[in-house]
Amino acid sequence: MARDLASTLDRVRKLLALASSPNVFEAAAAAAQAQALIERHRLEALLAAEAAEAAVEAVDPVTDGREAPLEAARKLRRWKSALAAGLAAANGCVAYTAALGREQALLIAGRAEDRAAVIELWSWLVRRIEWLSATHGGGQPREWHEAFRIGAAEAVSERLREAVAGAQVAIGAASLARIEPTRAARAAAVEGFVRDRLNLKPGRGLRVDAEALAAGRAAGATLPLRPRS
Repeated sequence: MARDLASTLDRVRKLLALASSPNVFEAAAAAAQAQALIERHRLEALLAAEAAEAAVEAVDPVTDGREAPLEAARKLRRWKSALAAGLAAANGCVAYTAALGREQALLIAGRAEDRAAVIELWSWLVRRIEWLSATHGGGQPREWHEAFRIGAAEAVSERLREAVAGAQVAIGAASLARIEPTRAARAAAVEGFVRDRLNLKPGRGLRVDAEALAAGRAAGATLPLRPRS
């Protein structure tokens, strides 16, 4: 039987709490291990539902996530939007912004369980990227730090995608093939919801400090995000 989400997220919290030291390499390894745990839970849940012929979509439908924004501010930081996009993609969701009162909110459209996974990793990764920026950019202007953090968010997001792919390989080709129709249908449901209900406009291209962006990507890319064997 698949491990329930509450138990999995409790393991994620404990894992991240143990990695709260100032050593960013230990912290980053824990982030990917946490993502791998989340993906394993997701795949096991789909296998269990497939075996029981359960209606997964009816149990956890796609919603706009307005009740639980990741962040709300007069002006959202671009690097946080980049990080949210990476986390959302790794967990079968879509990140977007919308007006909530006088503020702009950073929101996650998707299923409640998938959004819960994003939320568990979000604040922890925000702190780690801020730590990286402070470590690498002492005395640099705000624009440099913004570009650096965008680069780090992009690199970390790529490594989290690798963790997801690794969890999918680990579950085995036969099991993955059994649930592939369900996985494809769930992804299509999210895409359809975003297209039909949210009416999102294309984002504008980012103009940032190229050297800082590259430095952030390099810093993020060197973090050992794969779970240790």
